[in-house]
Amino acid sequence: MNPSKNPWNFVPHQHQGPHQETQDAHIRSPENHNGSFKAEGILTFMGAPYCPPERGAIKEMGAKICFLGAPWDQGTIVRTGTSSGPHGIRQASTQYFPYMFEYDVDLMSFFNVVDCGDIPIVPGNNALSQQYMCDYVTECLEGGAKVLLVGGDHSVPIPGARALSQHLGRHNPDGMMGYLHVDCHLDAAVDWAGIEITNASGPTETFKLDNVSGQNMAHMGSRNGLNPKDWMDFWIDNDMPIIPMSEVVERGIEDCGRQIFERAWSGTDAVYLSWDTDSIDCSTMPGTSCPESFGIKGREAIAFARLAGEYGVDVIELAELAPVFDVSGISAKLACNLLYHYLGSRASTLRSKNQQP
Repeated sequence: MNPSKNPWNFVPHQHQGPHQETQDAHIRSPENHNGSFKAEGILTFMGAPYCPPERGAIKEMGAKICFLGAPWDQGTIVRTGTSSGPHGIRQASTQYFPYMFEYDVDLMSFFNVVDCGDIPIVPGNNALSQQYMCDYVTECLEGGAKVLLVGGDHSVPIPGARALSQHLGRHNPDGMMGYLHVDCHLDAAVDWAGIEITNASGPTETFKLDNVSGQNMAHMGSRNGLNPKDWMDFWIDNDMPIIPMSEVVERGIEDCGRQIFERAWSGTDAVYLSWDTDSIDCSTMPGTSCPESFGIKGREAIAFARLAGEYGVDVIELAELAPVFDVSGISAKLACNLLYHYLGSRASTLRSKNQQP
């Protein structure tokens, strides 16, 4: 790429002062402040450049991380509001620099992060909307990038996992895909009142994919009463581990997290991480569609994000953020930080191995 046309050689809008021109100004305190480092301009995740969700454009920009919004809540069996999740995380990111001091890395330039906008949603046409989700994730993967897929309700992993499965099948016909499900709920509904595609059917739909085996699937974080027996039976009957929240409390998030990542990556060539924000305790994640107590604490969630960065995944999907139910804004800020710490940990791991993203 021509350095003069490098889209990361600029000052992101949320950190831009009127006379800042140095290449690394976006990771430093503003010298000539424009009044607020949160001034937005065109809102993107991390202030990253916008890139059309097309494989050719992604390859041309050399992007290794694509942020992709899925403003979808037509699959929910509980309250709506998750369609504003992508905007909430973009908004929260205006309050942070892309530089993470814990890892001494400029996330944006290390990964050439781009924001590919939101997937189009067709009201009343669930099948077409889900196909669009699959297509857009496919374009990012075919463009050579890993994907930050932000929902939206927790039916988003159905097309998201299908996209990764098909991508792997095209490039490695014998390859296998791992799938991790972190959630307050087991989400194993074969159907819900006759409806197959809901936010309670991600694992059951993923299990049907040709290159997915129960040997590489695992669940962590379930608790409380919205977990019918048939959901538990699905995991147990297929010899897939359930790590309930009570076990996470007893063993610790790192021990449990390593167990599921080791299982997902055992003999596989790609991994999809499906992370529902209601896995996090409602005291620090009130802005979710189904908030529950006795969940993962905020610092534990950050620790798990860092662990995910150590192992790496092809798609990390964050679902069920509903900023409308959180007037304080802490939910969107935590969700944003999960992605930041995942990227920071991933960058640190790659550098320790002298590898590029």
